[in-house]
Amino acid sequence: MLKRQEHPTSNNSREIIAIINGAKKRRMLAYSAVKALNSELGQRPRLVSVK
Repeated sequence: MLKRQEHPTSNNSREIIAIINGAKKRRMLAYSAVKALNSELGQRPRLVSVK
């Protein structure tokens, strides 16, 4: 008897969600580092994040 393959209901696996959350965290850390550096130098931040 052949087994039927199970198809997931969505493509959001735990591994993909962990990668996306890690990327968001790194992007926010980089943005805050640039913001702190610009405030020390007295410059207005002109940083645009690419999604």
